[in-house]
Amino acid sequence: MKVLIIGGGPAGSTAARLLAKEGFDTTLIQDKIWDKPCGGGVKTKIFEQFQIPKSLIKHTLSKVEIIYKNKIIPIPLKGKNLSIVFRYEFDQTLRDLAQKDGAKLYYGKFGGFEQEKAVVKIKNEKILFEYDILIAADGVNSSVRKALNLPPVPKTITHYSKTDKYKTEVCEFFFEQKYGGEYYGWAFPHGDLTHIGSVDAKSFKNLCEYLKVKEKPKGYFIPTWRENIIIQKNNIYFVGDAAGQVMPLSFEGIYYAIKSAEILANSIISQKDYKKEWEKRFLKQFKFMKRLENLMKNALFRDIMVKAHNLKFVRNFSVNLWLGKV
Repeated sequence: MKVLIIGGGPAGSTAARLLAKEGFDTTLIQDKIWDKPCGGGVKTKIFEQFQIPKSLIKHTLSKVEIIYKNKIIPIPLKGKNLSIVFRYEFDQTLRDLAQKDGAKLYYGKFGGFEQEKAVVKIKNEKILFEYDILIAADGVNSSVRKALNLPPVPKTITHYSKTDKYKTEVCEFFFEQKYGGEYYGWAFPHGDLTHIGSVDAKSFKNLCEYLKVKEKPKGYFIPTWRENIIIQKNNIYFVGDAAGQVMPLSFEGIYYAIKSAEILANSIISQKDYKKEWEKRFLKQFKFMKRLENLMKNALFRDIMVKAHNLKFVRNFSVNLWLGKV
């Protein structure tokens, strides 16, 4: 069976690797090599679960901090459960692992469908790829979704930069609306630099002033998950950002892209219903976080919820929820 995967990020590479291991004729298409604008935070357990080299880890953290109204609320993570990676290296390694396990890798750009085949432009040459199954892992602005005239994934713009003018050894989350807009602002250790960002230009500017740095932001879109996003149309499947599979409120994407790709691969291998399998694993958690995300847009509720994290049982609940133990 021929499987064609468009998009070689964490979701696409993981699906390619798992399916190639099971003997599927797997082809992975990556548009270009680039460093995705991402804080790079991922649950540490993913490295052992998927045999990913731990040498990719730049920082391993045992706590994060909430910064709110000039007060710091430390949130212990019950061990070194959060790691920071550089997306350029991380994504390239996942593609290398997929190739090692038998997937064919091409660098080219998806260009739609012709004669029931996928069009891919490789070095200015148009090539038609046959497939029995196509997996679209091509990001929040999925070209495959557009080619099929499917509704786009809901998304929001965020602004980010990397700076050497502010240093932190933990992941900091700024929940005042002044610095985080509807969601939150952040400062993550990122090698010798710090990755900072917020949801819009105004809050990013305010965050930079608070951190005493001057940086010009770049913008990028991230999915804002909601229920009933189309993740399958006949023999074409969507996974990762192309399926909106980013955790609401926390906007954690790498872990859920990889785990969702695992669910998809296993569904294909065992001929199970992908949507039902994904919902069985994640729907309850995503719906709960979506409700919290919506409530956090209310200033009074946000104030109550953030201050509640001064209580140990609230911190424990939040961490257990993040770890998937709730």
